[in-house]
Amino acid sequence: MSEGDPARPLDEDLDAGRAARPRQPLGVWWLGVLGLGAAGVLLVTENLRAYGYAVGATLGVLALLRAVLPDSRAGGLAVRGRWTDVAAMALLGGAVAVLASTLRLTS
Repeated sequence: MSEGDPARPLDEDLDAGRAARPRQPLGVWWLGVLGLGAAGVLLVTENLRAYGYAVGATLGVLALLRAVLPDSRAGGLAVRGRWTDVAAMALLGGAVAVLASTLRLTS
């Protein structure tokens, strides 16, 4: 079959390229999923302030892990440069926690 042959499946080219690239291990990203899952339970139970604290704490823990783990172990947490990732997660986690602390909840 030639390259321009319409009878050739298109997935053939995609699979060949995918197999050639090494896969990056996902590392400890699952801790974020657990933390956000726990936060989701707090949200469903209508504890909005605790939900905000849980999301902020999860982001803080992920920032700490990104700071101390090597890139090979950080896996899915390694998106940009190490300190850019740490700063982004820490700032967002802190902002969420501060916003959660300022909520005026009435019953």
